Amino acid sequence: MAVAATGLAAALPAQAMDLAAPQIPFLPMPFSVTSGMDGTMDHGSMDHGTLGHSHIPAGVFGGGMVGAGGFMLSYTPMFMHMADNYVGSSTVSDRAILNTKTPAPVMMGGMAMNFYRIVPTSMDVQSHMFHAMYGVTDWLNLMVMGSFLQKSMTMTTYNMKGTGIVGSSTAQTSGIGDTMVTSLWRLYQDQVHHLHLNFGLSLPSGSTTEQISMLSPMGSYMNMRANYGMQLGTGTVDFLPGVSYTGHIAQWSWGMIYRGRFPLGDNSEGYRYGNLNEWSGWAGYTLIPGITLTGRAVGSIQGQIHGADSQISGLMQGTNPAFYGGKRIDLLGGIEMDGAPLGLGPAMHLDVEGGAPVFQDLNGPQLGRAWQLTVAARLGF
Repeated sequence: MAVAATGLAAALPAQAMDLAAPQIPFLPMPFSVTSGMDGTMDHGSMDHGTLGHSHIPAGVFGGGMVGAGGFMLSYTPMFMHMADNYVGSSTVSDRAILNTKTPAPVMMGGMAMNFYRIVPTSMDVQSHMFHAMYGVTDWLNLMVMGSFLQKSMTMTTYNMKGTGIVGSSTAQTSGIGDTMVTSLWRLYQDQVHHLHLNFGLSLPSGSTTEQISMLSPMGSYMNMRANYGMQLGTGTVDFLPGVSYTGHIAQWSWGMIYRGRFPLGDNSEGYRYGNLNEWSGWAGYTLIPGITLTGRAVGSIQGQIHGADSQISGLMQGTNPAFYGGKRIDLLGGIEMDGAPLGLGPAMHLDVEGGAPVFQDLNGPQLGRAWQLTVAARLGF
């Protein structure tokens, strides 16, 4: 999946935010999107067939399979908060951002402005993901996922020449995100181990032309095209490869997964997100039947945006395509609960996972990720 911010900048669960500045990815994909830097965010799946249950954290997308004829529905809300601006692995002050030059002069009030005057202070992303998985055979599953995104970014506006604060404003966008269609191909399975490949596409169903209003250095509000991270989709068809391994013995379960997100070309606005690579490993321990604790580490790398939207410009860092992407390591903990202990039946599963970065090295200035929380409610047939 994420995805990934100053502008989320996408992502996906892992490909769901990951889905991103604010960036997709690290958004889930749906970039993030991973993310996830993929505005875009992610979720988990059921078990790997009739040989037992390998517990998979809520924030893992495409980590498990269902058996032949099996069907699973899932609803996965994901919440992400971004705060503090980074250049590389260090946080920077508003003053440092105000001393950062824009790629080209921006005309305002008859003056050519060469430095940023609007600084993002925080961003919140909600991704509501819905997905269905069907077991065509024991070795082939098909999965489709759609999402609804809500993004909100708060900014501080400074005056034209100095460091005097004009005020703050909040911009919001919401709507349907990109759609993912994925196939899962089992390579190996025995009583302990399971290995499968993921091949999928992210389809550009999310908007890339959202408008926002923000406070200008002159004290008036400007209506303009939202920066890249505030858009709802990537606008590109993306290739989503991956490989997943899971295992379990008695109370212990574990797994590893790699996921990538690679745009197949520029979108209609003239840009594409950078390639996203994400690696994740986890372990779980079942305390009592039906309740398992999990711990997970995630590492991700995403390139900056290539190209540019000619209608995205201004005095805020999120309008600069170079200020997206970077590297991040997250640590997360969670709990998986089968429905039986909750009185909901064994076909129902409820998972919760939350965590925060322990390392961020971002192309900045760009908002960093502060924390994320994922819930997965799954029903199997």
